[in-house]
Amino acid sequence: MSSSLLDSYSVQDETKRILWEGILRNPLHKSLPDGIEEAARTISFSGSRLPFIPTNWRFAESVSALKAFQGAMLNVLLKKKYDTRYQTIHIDTNHAQLFLMSPVHPLCLIDPEGEKITPMPGGARAGYEKYFPNCDIHRLTEATTPFIDIATTNIYKVGDGKYYHVHGSMDTGPSQKALEIDRTQHFTVSSFKEACDIIEASALQHTANELDELMNETYHQAGTICHSIAEYRETPHGKANAHVGLYEIHKYPSSTQHPSWWPSIQNHTSPTRPLFGLKVLDLTRIIAAPTITRELAELGASVLRITSPHITDMSQLQLDLGWGKWNAHLDLRKEEDRMKLKELLMEADVVVDGYRPGVLQKWGFGKEDILEMVSERERGVIYAHENCYGWNGPWAHRSGWQQISDATTGVSLEFGRAMGIDEPVTPVFPNSDFCPTPLQIPYYTNHAYTGFFHSQIALNYYSQWLVNSCGTYPLEVWDDLWSRYDRFVFHSTDNMGVTIPAYLKMLYEKKTPVFYEKYLEIRKNGALGVNIKTIKPILNFVEGVVEPGYNVGSRPNGTDAPKWPVNLSTEVIV
Repeated sequence: MSSSLLDSYSVQDETKRILWEGILRNPLHKSLPDGIEEAARTISFSGSRLPFIPTNWRFAESVSALKAFQGAMLNVLLKKKYDTRYQTIHIDTNHAQLFLMSPVHPLCLIDPEGEKITPMPGGARAGYEKYFPNCDIHRLTEATTPFIDIATTNIYKVGDGKYYHVHGSMDTGPSQKALEIDRTQHFTVSSFKEACDIIEASALQHTANELDELMNETYHQAGTICHSIAEYRETPHGKANAHVGLYEIHKYPSSTQHPSWWPSIQNHTSPTRPLFGLKVLDLTRIIAAPTITRELAELGASVLRITSPHITDMSQLQLDLGWGKWNAHLDLRKEEDRMKLKELLMEADVVVDGYRPGVLQKWGFGKEDILEMVSERERGVIYAHENCYGWNGPWAHRSGWQQISDATTGVSLEFGRAMGIDEPVTPVFPNSDFCPTPLQIPYYTNHAYTGFFHSQIALNYYSQWLVNSCGTYPLEVWDDLWSRYDRFVFHSTDNMGVTIPAYLKMLYEKKTPVFYEKYLEIRKNGALGVNIKTIKPILNFVEGVVEPGYNVGSRPNGTDAPKWPVNLSTEVIV
């Protein structure tokens, strides 16, 4: 390739190519609705011609194409439900990239004109717990978290020369026990590097396969061998999921349930707020599945998230991922709370389950349980279940995280190789966490369909699609991008606690669009009684017919009573 490729490369052109070839005309996406291509033709793009976030993977193009797909699906829904013409939608690809970093964006603040509180650990976080009490039971997301705990989520070389991604999840105890690390002995380790050395010394006592069995099957903790792209494709699990695109839809038709949309709310359910009245029961944690429900809320859906005080959670994510959601506590160990959850479910149009396979089934709320519960009511339900590995093959039962998906599918190794080292390195920002595709969900409440719909979503489905349909930048484009940031090199043990601050510093120093104020807005949060500075919705509806936003503000876990309010604009349920 010649240098002319750099002169002709365009993020916007590649986004269009990925939208059309990688999504709309992808043979793996067989369930797309009629009219989707026509609906996508009203979408346009602008932004910096060349990428500015220094990663070899086409993150800018992938997230922009997925937001365009969301817009196209919404256009189809608008025409079918409201008989509204396809809306002109504009996407600024610079703006779209902020979608991947919304919980960690340094300009996103509580009370931006006053206290200027950030959710991120550090001095500026003082006062955050006044609004969002810490529900991280194991205290793993604080500025004072011990280095040995921080280093437990990382990539290490193991005894057979391969690399393995250990993950502490929300409780590092099982991973440390598997590695025979005495946390109390190393509690006061003085540096991150020293902690990494301790863990790697233990990891070197195992082969990759031994550690994989130990973590996943014995201790039921997330972890994966760091595969190359080719290696992953040849695994039984890779082969079992190769037929899947971004998601799978399974239909369970009913001869007794009436085809219908969700119930409309007079003067509210309209093209302006197209999902208003759609009741979404949110049974999720961390980032990926909560992103799905937040995206539905942005277009008007009423989302009720159920949490529990004895289940650890990441408070620092609640400000960003809680927009548009009520939040109530239930304890499924109690029969009366299981009955309350069933009552909520019976009134819901959509149920989103973000727990690892089998967790909610244990309490009587698995797919088959929900199918049975709603079989006698007048309309069906959409059950969306998100996991890490995908829903076919021998690893489907495993727990996982964004870093695990990156490592297992070869994304991490390719990032390391792009920096000239033969080591897997987790790419910056939780890309696979923020890129599930939610707008297929309300579409299947369409009047033409009846029964139970099961939407299967996975981090690996996104990662496979990233590899196969988006790919990495051409060498000249990546070399130019990398050179603009002095050809930095991260290594396998540089986890996201290292890379995210480093990236934000680089992006700030280079005055990139990440920090452009035009992509931010001041938004009132009625639940907290304070203004929030945050990232604007990505989809820009040019005619102004559709108005993205949220019915209610974000709030801490357990704020609301566990019931659906009569008035879906109610700020806090009492």
